[in-house]
Amino acid sequence: MVVSGRGIRSIKRLHSKQLGEIQKLRSRCKKGSRRWRKLGNTRARLTLHHERRVRDLRHKGTRQVVDFCKDRGIEAIFIGNPDGVRRKDSGRHHNQRMSQWEYGKDIDYLQQKSEQDRIVCFTGDERGTSSRCPVCGHRHKLKGRNWRCKACGFEGHRDIVGAVNMHQIAYNQVVPFPKRITYLRPGVLRRSSSPGTGQRCLAELRTQAPQQECLKRVPPWDSPQTANLG
Repeated sequence: MVVSGRGIRSIKRLHSKQLGEIQKLRSRCKKGSRRWRKLGNTRARLTLHHERRVRDLRHKGTRQVVDFCKDRGIEAIFIGNPDGVRRKDSGRHHNQRMSQWEYGKDIDYLQQKSEQDRIVCFTGDERGTSSRCPVCGHRHKLKGRNWRCKACGFEGHRDIVGAVNMHQIAYNQVVPFPKRITYLRPGVLRRSSSPGTGQRCLAELRTQAPQQECLKRVPPWDSPQTANLG
């Protein structure tokens, strides 16, 4: 089973862009002004909304994993600790994704939910599990989600390859590569546009900013109150 975390990553990326846009607008305002405070309140609302959405998806995703194991009678779960991946410098964009990856919370949520369902849960190192072929043991650096071995020609999903290799590390037992893979999402992603939410306030500020800039550029003799319509 593969539970995609791209939904959480997209929410975090959107939040980073929104914070950058708000900071850009605040830099043009006078500190302490009404608009400056309003943008600060919008930033706080967006941050709280972002944290709630991420926490909700994290709970739903970990719950799907534990329920999947419980329905199939699995008594133990091994969680790989990807701490070494974050320390590797892989470029500006990838480093941003790694810095926003809260894998510690994922591990805590899995441990708490597995203990509630009486499933043994433990962690360990997963270094090199995604770069080793589960059939012949050949290692090479790969790109993309599809794993293809250059030595024996084996093909499979990259995350499943890592899971099969981690099973050998945790239990010292070789398991065959699964023929069927279940893909799940933590939950449904939706964007709220109801009044009072952070996204709605940010959208209103986007539309108000050009209008205010246009009013500032209009000369006094061409203003709506004194314009000569004759």
